[in-house]
Order: sequence, then C-alpha cells, then structure tokens
Amino acid sequence: MTTHNTQLGLIFTPEYEVLGAKPTKLTFNAHLSAPEVVEDTSKRSTISLTAVIDKSGSMNGEKLELVKRTCAFMLNQLSSQDKMGLVEYDSHVHELIPLSRTSELFKTEAKSVIESMQAGSCTNLSGGLFKGVKQQQANTF
Repeated sequence: MTTHNTQLGLIFTPEYEVLGAKPTKLTFNAHLSAPEVVEDTSKRSTISLTAVIDKSGSMNGEKLELVKRTCAFMLNQLSSQDKMGLVEYDSHVHELIPLSRTSELFKTEAKSVIESMQAGSCTNLSGGLFKGVKQQQANTF
C-alpha cells in the first residue's frame, strides 16, 4: 500500500459561535481527515468468490435489494486477477454466473444479471450451498 499524504487531521467545530452565560449542552461537528491509501493489487493474493444468494419469497423487497447492492459492492472491490461466480436459490438452484475472471466487461454483465434477480418461492438452502461449493471445487487458478 502507498499513501500520498501522511497528514492526519481532526477538527472540532462548535455548532454555535457564541454561547450564553448559562450552562448549556455543547454540540460539535468533527471533521477527520486521513491519508489516501492506494492499494497495490499486484501484492495481494488472488480472490475466488462464489456468492450464493437466497432469492426465496421471504427475501422479497428490501432484503433482496440490499443483497443486490452488496453483490455490486463486492464486485467493485475485485480486480481483473480475481474470479467471481453467482449461484441463486429458492426452490430451485441456478448457477447464474459461472466462476470467471472479473474483467471490466465481466463486471458490467454481472451487475446486469445481479440487478435482474427476483424473489421466488421456497428455500433450498442446502442445494444452493452445495452448488456454490461445487463451483469452487472446480476452480483452477
């Protein structure tokens, strides 16, 4: 990792510039600044990730939306040397994204697939888990 600016800063600013003579509760805004860290991805180990997603009926609405946003966030953290796959399950288990290198084109297509997931019916947790494990077992780096 490389840092560009090594200055750490912490500034407290009171909510009000002028205070009365009576005892009062003080509120401060805190501004923390820290050096930017640029990660050198060539020095970290390669990641192979299979996301196994419950898309059963109980995940409908905000729960599934949060899962989609989390998957997109994880995908953005991966470099082109990493791999990602996606398995979804409800009553049935589907490998939506085979384990693949996370190039920029892959990331664009994967985000589209993730966004299109919709809640289904019952939950086949073990089926989803076994499919995810199988995807990783077939992995060759």
